[in-house]
Amino acid sequence: MTATSDFRQLAEHLADTARGIVRDGRDRLAMDIKADGSPVTAIDKAVEKALREILAREAPDHGIMGEEFPSVGLEHEFVWVLDPIDGTKQFAAGLPGFGVLIALCRNQKPELGIIEQPLTGERTLGISGDGCWLNGRAIRTSGRTEIAECIAGICNPDSFGPSHDPGMQRLRTATRWNVWDTGCLGYASLARGAIDVTINGPNLDPFDICALVPVIQGAGGEISAWDGSALTLHSEGAIVASASAGLHEAVRGLLNASA
Repeated sequence: MTATSDFRQLAEHLADTARGIVRDGRDRLAMDIKADGSPVTAIDKAVEKALREILAREAPDHGIMGEEFPSVGLEHEFVWVLDPIDGTKQFAAGLPGFGVLIALCRNQKPELGIIEQPLTGERTLGISGDGCWLNGRAIRTSGRTEIAECIAGICNPDSFGPSHDPGMQRLRTATRWNVWDTGCLGYASLARGAIDVTINGPNLDPFDICALVPVIQGAGGEISAWDGSALTLHSEGAIVASASAGLHEAVRGLLNASA
């Protein structure tokens, strides 16, 4: 057990709270457009506000990084990272391809992560070094090692751009078949062995990334930046996750191969 494991109950309480707010407010959407052109709904803000209030009460010596409000205490040993609705475009469009991401980093390293799908009630919780669970049931990646046998989840194909699209296309054609625009739920599927590789283009921020790391690592998989760099509290950009260490090395080689 890691020290971070002590906060599992608090993390689940945060996820329970987020689930209730999303379910109660899903039919009452109010949406604004942020400066970067992306949407934000009233539910995004309500979820993050509620989670911050809980953390201020239950873990006042912890820092918080969130998508909708300013970060506080990032120098602390423990920092919570919150993405109240990951996949806001899908959520605002009335589609179920979104999730709530909750992470706890210790000394800048993501160690506990939750991918919560409030509508289906599927909660994937991972703790690096301890395990990964889907609604309390232990899960593992497929463990596959051969690219040609793999199913790849490709997140938001519009996000790859000229520098990353060639690598994505090489992976797409090398795998058995692909699923598209998987978002954070693709990483939950990888953790339970339903798919074998998941990739994102360079449009990610730390609150998009941190919760995914313990989920994949806890399930026995590998996750990193495309260049192999470890993911931390301050990571951003393109990431890739794989069902095994051997597969991860092969996939990264394909993504980064010279044209």
